[in-house]
Order: sequence, then structure tokens, then C-alpha cells
Amino acid sequence: MKADADRSSRPITIGDTCEIARSRLNPLAMGLLAPFRDNHPERQAGVEEKATVVEQPTRYSFFTTRLESPLYAGSIHELASTYTPFETLLDTGEHSGLWWLDVASPADGDIESLSRAFDIHPLTTEDIKICESREKIELFGPYYFLSLRPPQVQMDTASGVRTSSLNVYALVFRGGVITFTFGDCPHPAHVRCRIREHRSHLALTSDWICYALIDDIVDGFAPFIDRIESGVETMEDSVSITRPDDIGLALQNIYHCRKEVTRIRQLLHDKTDVIRSFARHCDSFGAASTQVALYLSDIQDHVLTMMANLANAEQMLSRSQSKYLSQLSFDSTRMRNSIVAALSRLTVVASCIVPMQFITGLMGMNVHIPGQDADGLNWWLGILGLILGLIALLLVIAKKTRFL
Repeated sequence: MKADADRSSRPITIGDTCEIARSRLNPLAMGLLAPFRDNHPERQAGVEEKATVVEQPTRYSFFTTRLESPLYAGSIHELASTYTPFETLLDTGEHSGLWWLDVASPADGDIESLSRAFDIHPLTTEDIKICESREKIELFGPYYFLSLRPPQVQMDTASGVRTSSLNVYALVFRGGVITFTFGDCPHPAHVRCRIREHRSHLALTSDWICYALIDDIVDGFAPFIDRIESGVETMEDSVSITRPDDIGLALQNIYHCRKEVTRIRQLLHDKTDVIRSFARHCDSFGAASTQVALYLSDIQDHVLTMMANLANAEQMLSRSQSKYLSQLSFDSTRMRNSIVAALSRLTVVASCIVPMQFITGLMGMNVHIPGQDADGLNWWLGILGLILGLIALLLVIAKKTRFL
């Protein structure tokens, strides 16, 4: 009990943040494709998501090169009272080292306060408040604005747990970065872990933090794509052993998987435009920032590799779908031929019974007929034998001519 109390009372360090971020990665990866869903909200859908999400407390984390570990607070006033240079940063916009302010689950009031403190453009403020879903980089004088959509995450809503994918927003100044995230977004924590691991030999700039954030979001798609590829291979291997009754379910799974592949390809395609825009804007703050452009080819390679893997998965899904449809068509044709053959046999049998109806019709006329005055069953047995003989003869003829 005492050890637990000591652990809960000590301040959170960046090492703890690394462990928390890594522990969140596996549940994040497992939740995307089971089942395959289409969660590509448009702009209005993003507003509705923000309105229905169960509100989480706003969390502030402030990283600066002058401190060994980030500072955490529940409000901007608490952070300013804890670290005096941060209050100076809010008042004058000046700080002696590189800084990074990360705001998780901000309220509209928090966004407005930071907009006034850092002279943020009203268009940027509006995009953050309404959770603009379009991915882009825009230049606004002293900063450029990044909007990037990460992989899906699990969010608690008023109606339960659902998957969501609200954008990550970053404002990159010459001497620092402000990021806004919604929900349980692990990417800022991943970047802080990366800074901690490579801080001794890393020339930190605000552009590098922006690059690291983009790189981590792009890498976040890797486990989802791996799961798609394994699922696609399983679908293709099961084509030859799928029962006819299960073909409909298999086609439905292929449909959902292709829909998910298309959605992820679209997200990655949008990121190529963001990377090109980032290459144009990352040198806005001087020659030192241009060194970040050397890292962009790494992100571009990752995006191209993922898109190539998704294109291959799409081809495999298309091939599997064609095989399933061919098998379904073959089974349908075989069943149709069986039904036609059964109906043909029934038609032949019915045709063989027609003479019986003809003879009974003749012998049942209301006129004088042969054998009407005869005693005994000889005439009746003779007529019955004639009918049965004709039926047997017609059945033999149908058998010989392969109508049966």
C-alpha cells in the first residue's frame, strides 16, 4: 500500500508517458478491422462527433528544451503558475528555448484563450473548434497550420463506445509548436518518447516536431494495413474450401474489406499532398529548418509502400471476389440444371399418364359402350391392363430415348 501511494504521489515523467503510449498501441491496432467499418466522417459528422463524445478533462503538457521532462497541468492557469517562463510566453510570446504546448480535449474557451495569447488567425481557430476534417497545411504569417487525420481510435460516446478519427491540429511557430488533439490520441506522447530517446544527438526545431508528428501518424497506419493483408490472405486461401452456403458471407466480408482499403488509401493519398505542402513551408523560418526536408523522403517512402501494399491487397480482394462469384455462378447453374432435369422427368411421367385419362374418358361416356351388359370383371380387368400396358410401354420408350 505504501509503495502504491509513493508511486501515485510522484510526478509523471516522460518515461511514464512512453509506457502509457506503448500500452495504447496494441488496442488501437486491434480495433480497426474487426469488423470492417466505414468511419470516414465529413465535416458535419466531425461536429456531431465532438458534440456526442463524453467530455474528457482538458490536459495540458508543456515541453521545453530548458527542462528535462514535460510539465502537466489541468488548466492553462495552473501551468502558468507552476512554470513562470510559460506565463512570460503567454504575455510576450518569447521563450529562451524551444517549446511545445500540447492541449488534449480542449474546450472552446481554451481554444479562444490560446488564440488571443498567441495571435492565432480566426480561420485557424474556427477550423479547430469545428474539428475540420480536411487534411492540409496553410501558412498564416508567423506560423503555419497543420491539419492531419490519424488512424481510428476508440472513443467513449453518450451511446457507448465507437471508433472515431478526429484530426490532429498543429500550429508551428519559429520557436515552438502548439498541438490540439481530441479523444485518446497517443501520437504526441509517441513524439515526446522519440525526443527523449534521441535528444542527445538531435537538433530540435519546431519543424522537426511537426515532421515527427506527421511521421508517427503515418506509421500508425502500419498495424492496420498488416491486419488487412493477413485478412486478405486468409480470404484468398479459403476460396477453395468455402461451402456454398457461406459464399454470401464471404462476399460480404470482401465488400467491407474493400471499402476499408479504399478509405485508408484515400487517407494516405491526402497525406502525400500534406507532405508536399510541408516541404514548401518547412523552410519558412530560416535555413536551419531546411534540414528537416531531408527526413521527408522517409515519410514519402512509408506512404508509397503502404499504398502499394493496399493496391496489392485490393487486387487480391478483386481476384477472390471474382473466384467467389464464379463459384456462386457455377453452383447456381448446376442447381438450375438439376431443377430443369427434375421438371423434365415430371413432364414425361405426366405425359405417360395421359392415355389413362383418355381411355377412362372414353369408357365413362353416358352412352352404350362395349362390355356394359357383360357380367364379371373381365372387361374391367382388360381395360385396366390396357391402361397399365400403355403406361409401361411409354415409360420404356422414354427411357430408351433418354427422356428419363
